[in-house]
Formats: sequence, C-alpha cells, structure tokens
Amino acid sequence: MRRVADRDWPGIVALEARTYAAKGVSEDPDVLRTRMNPATSYVLADGPEIAGYLLALPYPDRRSPDLAHPETTRHVSSNLHLHDLAIAPGRRRAGLGARLVRRLLTEAATQGYTSVSLVALGEAAGFWQSQGFRPRPDVTPPAAYGPATYLTRRL
Repeated sequence: MRRVADRDWPGIVALEARTYAAKGVSEDPDVLRTRMNPATSYVLADGPEIAGYLLALPYPDRRSPDLAHPETTRHVSSNLHLHDLAIAPGRRRAGLGARLVRRLLTEAATQGYTSVSLVALGEAAGFWQSQGFRPRPDVTPPAAYGPATYLTRRL
C-alpha cells in the first residue's frame, strides 16, 4: 500500500470503470482525478496491477462531490470525504478494503481531521457500518449517486 502516484491512474481508471460503470456512476477520468488529495489517497499495487484504491479529499460535512463535474475548489475542512474505494474483482473478500479504510482513518486522525464522510452506494452501507461509520438520515445524497446512504465517522 502506498500513496497514489501519476503512474497509477491508468489502473485506477480501469478499475473504477469495471466497478461502477454497470451501476451508472462511473466518472470521467479527468473528473475522477480531482477527487483525491495526495496525502489521503492510496493504492494497493501488485507490480503494475492495481489491486485496489481509495480516494479521499477534504470536503465540507453533509456534502458530497457532484459526479458530473470536476472539483475546482480545494476545500479547507476538518472533514475528510472518502469519495471512492474499489477492489479488483479477484481480490475482493480478502480484507483489502478494510485495510485501506484503516490506513485512511489513521492518517486522517494524524493529519488533524475530526471526521470522515462518504456516500455508500446501494447495499454497501453494511460494509461501512462494520468499519464504524454511521448513517446520517438528515443528509440526502445527490440523485446522481442512485440509491445511496450518507455516512460519517468521528475520529
């Protein structure tokens, strides 16, 4: 596991498309690149293959990125938004997602963030709850995410 480097983007983009295109929420590669903060975004690499990745960026609590538009503002926030987590199909159910989340939570606390938020697509809220995140019924994710739940975790 390491921080995202420029050389990782072709693999990240390919994994993102395999993970999210069928759900109708795959992002344009140039837009996706704006969803990461270099200090809080990671890849699991096995040689040249990207086995998984996590993209997170500072973002105001109770808000989430617009999937159709790039981020043009770098937010100053005590909240870190976990925008995307994907694990390669052949690597799922091996604890890699939880490993990426643990790394993010540790780094976020060290860097002074007080909370982490995310939008869980479809039935994924159960995984996030097992990682200590709690649903926020007072926050409705944008319609572009489809059936989704906004969750947060205090650090």
